[in-house]
Amino acid sequence: MLTTLSLALALTLTAPPADAGVTFVPVRVLDVIELEDGGWAVLLAEKGTDTVLPIFIGGTEGLAIRLRLDHQVTPRPLTHDLLEDAIEALGGTVVRVEIDDLKADTFLGRVVLKQRAGKLVTLDARPSDSIALALGTGAPIHVASSVLERAGLDRKTLRSKQRAREPGTKTESL
Repeated sequence: MLTTLSLALALTLTAPPADAGVTFVPVRVLDVIELEDGGWAVLLAEKGTDTVLPIFIGGTEGLAIRLRLDHQVTPRPLTHDLLEDAIEALGGTVVRVEIDDLKADTFLGRVVLKQRAGKLVTLDARPSDSIALALGTGAPIHVASSVLERAGLDRKTLRSKQRAREPGTKTESL
């Protein structure tokens, strides 16, 4: 039987250490869009700038983010709902979500939790899952400034790329 203590111990033992030297920038979810190839992209916008970070994700994760952006509730809990409920039932809270690296065209992320006793636990997580969890809990989303520098686009560039691919496509949300 899984107890709160055994889960907390397992999470602590598997949690990667926080990177003290990384500078993070707050972002918001601008939109999630379905692509022609069936994939999805979540668009994160750096607050106060024209920088947008597109992260390409799977269809299931894209739909979960879309549902949360639209404040829609499903009749049965989705994976992100279950995780949110489990964290709460075990006395934890989601402190923040971090997208902290980009390796071989893959974004890496973490979820930072606070246990009932106040101890912070950091979990390795896919950015798409982390973003869906943050949207449900209201936790802030942060991106490493180095990731934004490497993969961020300004809105004008993103609009022009979208227009070149899909003439007549609406880009007002960008």
